[in-house]
Amino acid sequence: MVRPTLRQVQQLQARSLGYLLIRCSQIWSDRAIRAVNLEAGAPVLREAHTRLLPYLQDPAGIRITDLAQAVGVTKQAVQPLVAELATTGLVRVAPDAEDGRARRVFLTPFGLQALAHGTGILLQIEQLLLPQLGQRTCASLKRQLSKLLAVLSEPDEPAEKARTSQRSQPIPAQQPATRPRIAKRRRGG
Repeated sequence: MVRPTLRQVQQLQARSLGYLLIRCSQIWSDRAIRAVNLEAGAPVLREAHTRLLPYLQDPAGIRITDLAQAVGVTKQAVQPLVAELATTGLVRVAPDAEDGRARRVFLTPFGLQALAHGTGILLQIEQLLLPQLGQRTCASLKRQLSKLLAVLSEPDEPAEKARTSQRSQPIPAQQPATRPRIAKRRRGG
């Protein structure tokens, strides 16, 4: 396999909608986090916290294990982040009413207020970009991204079908391992 050059990778990235969306999101998020922390006068928000926020908006809360699964990390990785958010008063953690061993994370009224404030900062960044992008482009971009979000928010059918079919098929019995026969070498012959 031929190893690509950095220039080839960058050209590939420039053609990738996913890459462009990720980079724009990272830069926008960095600007927003910087603005929040500047207003607070201290580093109160990190990128890792922002990964949790979309999943904390259910009034019924979310189990810590489900939150970890949603962001693709272990429960042990998400617990310190939840603890930091709880320390700042953005969330509260309570025992799960259905399973006493599990804990649920809930957005607090202060957390909801902070979420609204953070969204306001995102809108301020948008306003700063408006002169460069233009009103029409921004409106079109919002419409198209809203459509994309709706499509991406639907269950991933091929992956879901694969998981379902794997669960419904019986596990084949293991065949005993056979070793290839290796001829013994004669010594001294």
